[in-house]
Amino acid sequence: MSIDHLMDNITINKGITVRLVIILILFVCSSCAKTEYEKKRDLENKIIGMTWKQLEKEKNLIPLGEGGSVTPGNEYLELIFQYFEPLSIDEARELVVYSAETFLHNLNSDEKLGELLDKPYPMKWIRIQIFIYNPDYSDIKPPNISVANYEKDYIVYLADDGKDFETIYKETYAEALEKLKK
Repeated sequence: MSIDHLMDNITINKGITVRLVIILILFVCSSCAKTEYEKKRDLENKIIGMTWKQLEKEKNLIPLGEGGSVTPGNEYLELIFQYFEPLSIDEARELVVYSAETFLHNLNSDEKLGELLDKPYPMKWIRIQIFIYNPDYSDIKPPNISVANYEKDYIVYLADDGKDFETIYKETYAEALEKLKK
């Protein structure tokens, strides 16, 4: 084997190796950069955690879960809580409205998140669910409230008979705000 032939093989292998290294670097770098959606999602998750801690401390609401959708026309962010004390409709209303307002405020006041948005989050994108139990963790029996739910401009208060949920009372968010002003 001549030196020239050996040098040609090294040059070809070097070229392939260099190309592979460049492709690998580009792949790694592209996976390191977060998309705008990922940045927004990460900030929303941070705010969800912060809001959970705040509402647990201020209102004794125990975080249970969260949800959300980015489907156009059905966007929402949801916080789900447990509360271990029976509530009247007036007390449940106050907790739901306070939770929704606090969550919305926390989302819209975050500067980094605001930079990624075209407009502030609207209240219609907020969902709050509070599952209510007795202090001994037993279920609340009808006709008392076992779930208070805010979704799409309505607050619904439900009783759970063990088989089905029954609506006890339903009001718009605007009606709830009016009642809280009194």
